[in-house]
Amino acid sequence: MLTREGRLIPGKPRFGFVQGTEGPLPKEADVVVVGAGILGLMTAINLAERGLSVVAVDKGEIAGEQSCRFYGQVMTYKMPDATFQLHHMAKQRWREMNAKLGADTSYRTQGRVEVPFDEEDLEGVRKWIDLKHKEVGADIPFKTRIIEGRELEKRLDGAASRWTIAGFEEDSGSLDAEIASYVVAEYAKKIGVKIYTQCAARGLETQAGAISDVVTEKGAIKTSRVVVAGGAWSRLFMQNLGVDVPTLPAYQSQQIISAAPRAPGGNVALPGNIYFRQQADGTYATSPRVVVAPVVKESFLYGYKYMPLLAIPDFPVHIALNKQLIDSFLQPTHWKLDEVSPFEKNRLMTAAPDLPELNASLAKLKVEFPAFGESKLIDQWSGAMAIAPDENPIISTVKEYPGLVINTATGWGMTESPVSSELTADLLLGKAPVLDPTAFSLYRF
Repeated sequence: MLTREGRLIPGKPRFGFVQGTEGPLPKEADVVVVGAGILGLMTAINLAERGLSVVAVDKGEIAGEQSCRFYGQVMTYKMPDATFQLHHMAKQRWREMNAKLGADTSYRTQGRVEVPFDEEDLEGVRKWIDLKHKEVGADIPFKTRIIEGRELEKRLDGAASRWTIAGFEEDSGSLDAEIASYVVAEYAKKIGVKIYTQCAARGLETQAGAISDVVTEKGAIKTSRVVVAGGAWSRLFMQNLGVDVPTLPAYQSQQIISAAPRAPGGNVALPGNIYFRQQADGTYATSPRVVVAPVVKESFLYGYKYMPLLAIPDFPVHIALNKQLIDSFLQPTHWKLDEVSPFEKNRLMTAAPDLPELNASLAKLKVEFPAFGESKLIDQWSGAMAIAPDENPIISTVKEYPGLVINTATGWGMTESPVSSELTADLLLGKAPVLDPTAFSLYRF
């Protein structure tokens, strides 16, 4: 625990960059969105398309943290009921996204193969597929099945091991972190969303029990509706409002390697922690499915609720004990709105990559698929997430602040964003929700 990475460090956006809106802050807006990552951007778009004036503010840059570091799988494989429908609907939305935005988001429907790690896993997958075939309606067909024989061999062409059976999600998709969020941001600006960067939201002001203003470091914006989509920083923002959002930090390292013409395409997951996904430009994203969880102050308060996650087969969670524990005790959780907030002291933060795990996983990949033998390392990084005890996102009204909705606590923000943003907008405006929000309520814990 003492030697593992698992700490926040200053970072910068990966490759992409979109300039924020120039000029002074508007005096008022129909909605203010706190956070200009993919969840904030998609929510802003959804609200703007409903005819509202929308301002998004971010402490750093557009999509500067986790939203430019995601792995990019658009999938539903083995997902429980609560998140399955969220992702199932999102797959259809992403298939339509390039046409909607009039630009290439990098989305590709490519199919995903996952080999079960034992007989028990295989039996669970069979039951899950049978159940979903019965539950899913014809409007968005369910396209996951078991494959074997020649079909599987073609999907895993060149593998050193003889894999005999796998789950195949035919309609899974792929998004590239270098592209997707920035294309979405350009579209948001095009339809009138104003996005102010280097502009941390410090908190909210209320009058007669209702939200009246969002106070930022550059001034206040009058509004009665607010969305908090601050990713790993949402808990801290809400703490200053006296609202508890139970999440713990989790970091996952990833890397990009150069194209391998003879390697399989698509998206592959194999036992032994071998994962890869072909990107739109022919390069490959690969990541060990290892989550690093730093011990922080909150770990002692409700870390026990996360114990079941430590027992998930073939999904190791590494506990890290480092300076972040000390920092969590020193971090202010309350501040006045005319004071410099913690967000202004942490403009762009990322997690330190777990280089030993990345290097080991790449070595395994090259042994299993010799076609990757000549692939060169392009980039290595880690993304910072905040996860709830049940792994479901938090998409919820906040009863202590009527007019406030929070959309956070997910490791699948890119996948979920087209639907979670629609649900967020529905809740904010009091409309019939696109799907049942009960499982995502802040008050479920």
